[in-house]
Amino acid sequence: MKQKTLMFLAALVLIATVSSVWYIWQMLAGNPVPSEKYCAQDADCACGVSKATGDCFYGNKLYVDTTRQCPDFCTGIAGNLILKCVDNECRHISAP
Repeated sequence: MKQKTLMFLAALVLIATVSSVWYIWQMLAGNPVPSEKYCAQDADCACGVSKATGDCFYGNKLYVDTTRQCPDFCTGIAGNLILKCVDNECRHISAP
């Protein structure tokens, strides 16, 4: 029983260490968020052009060039789309 507990604790420490190293590596690489679509709140989301590809894109504001807009893509042809942070992911949803 004691050996299983120690193995479990060792596994937790290993997972925490790997996660921390990955996070620090992302920060040093200039990617302070885990993915292009990640958000914690609506204000984290933006629409415009992807800094990486130059294509119309919506996602985390750190990955979006908002000075170059794609109106039909960002707001919908009828102006019926808005960006919301849903389950920590930037998503296009129909405006209420």
